[in-house]
Amino acid sequence: MNGLAVLILAAESGVKQTRWAESAVPKQLIQVRGEALLARTLRLLAERGVQAPWLLTASEALASYPVPSWCPLQRETKAHSLLAAEAVTAAGDLLVLYSDVYYSEAAIDTILASQGTRFYGRDGRSAYTFKDYGELFAVRIADTDRGRARDALERAIRFYQDTGNQSFWSFYRLMAGLPLADSKAIERRVFVNIHDETDDVDFVEEVPLLLAAIDKPLSWRLRHLVRRLSLANKRRRDRARGLSGGALEAV
Repeated sequence: MNGLAVLILAAESGVKQTRWAESAVPKQLIQVRGEALLARTLRLLAERGVQAPWLLTASEALASYPVPSWCPLQRETKAHSLLAAEAVTAAGDLLVLYSDVYYSEAAIDTILASQGTRFYGRDGRSAYTFKDYGELFAVRIADTDRGRARDALERAIRFYQDTGNQSFWSFYRLMAGLPLADSKAIERRVFVNIHDETDDVDFVEEVPLLLAAIDKPLSWRLRHLVRRLSLANKRRRDRARGLSGGALEAV
């Protein structure tokens, strides 16, 4: 795609990686219906005209994929890797994907069709894989925001060094103008909610939940309905609290 550089992050080496160090299979190579997560992402991109995404990785197994690969020297967190990636990306918009995410076709279409700086993810609990937390799945940085993004990445790295918090959500909060300390704050100007079977996969044991979200058997549909009702109730409570807080401030 003209004017769009695509990066797939698979180089992180910080403390979070110890959770997966003992796995027999790198999480990027976990199979879903006979296709590795990374291979699926590359296939979906190729089918949509993205032929040569950059793969940022320190793994020889991952670097064997037939796409350009590069190993950033500073890769302790995603922020380190993305900041270092300026060495291989030209001017233009920058799209960052994760190597351990199962992307639905609808999610990839949404991500590729968007314009401007956007963060794509799930803003809370999943009604599909039933995880109890939000996830970031991709980031798009507009060419006009590259300088601001560089500053935000440097601040995110300093935040990690000061606190040990290496979550990439800190980069989102800095770009969105939200307080770093507020781990629940979400806005809708740059955040795009993707709530389907798209999800991060860290362990082989998570694949059955993902397959259920894809196939939607009756048992999954019942659980899905209960979770959707729970999420709707939470949104109503949040709106009520917001209105109450606004009324108090007005007084």
